[in-house]
Amino acid sequence: MGELRKIPNVGNTTEKALISMGYTTIESLKGKTADELYLEECALRGELIDRCQLYLYRAVEYFVNTDAPDLSKCPWWLWKDEFTEPSPCGAVCAECESFPVKCAGCRKIKGKVYWSEYAGYDVCPVYDCCVTVKDMTDCSGCKKLPCEKLMKDPTVSDEQNAENLKKMIDRLKGK
Repeated sequence: MGELRKIPNVGNTTEKALISMGYTTIESLKGKTADELYLEECALRGELIDRCQLYLYRAVEYFVNTDAPDLSKCPWWLWKDEFTEPSPCGAVCAECESFPVKCAGCRKIKGKVYWSEYAGYDVCPVYDCCVTVKDMTDCSGCKKLPCEKLMKDPTVSDEQNAENLKKMIDRLKGK
């Protein structure tokens, strides 16, 4: 078993593909994105390969580019589009420290986020407005963005809230 097999999800087939693409160590993968690895493997095979391999590469990207990766975030299925694309508010589930242990992801739990109990809601107001009322996948197309429903997370500092809100709005406006 080579060094690459120390990366969660990397089995014999993926290890062989990575080596064929010129990646022989964990260090050699640092800075690479999942999209780059996926496209390189598609080119290597001469065909479009199953999208699950992209999800696996997203987990690889997280593992090799994070100083102290949380192993609970390493299963490949936690890197599917529903967890890496912006949720209704613009947050990305896979980036959240509460995912997947404390929160399974906005879409999966239908907006019943862990912090709602602190704010007095059954369902996140953004999720409710966007998904339930307006039948949208996220707030990127809303004329009122940003609105008062993008509220503070009561579990983090004001500074962290401001930083998170800016990222969320920028992500939604960039769609």
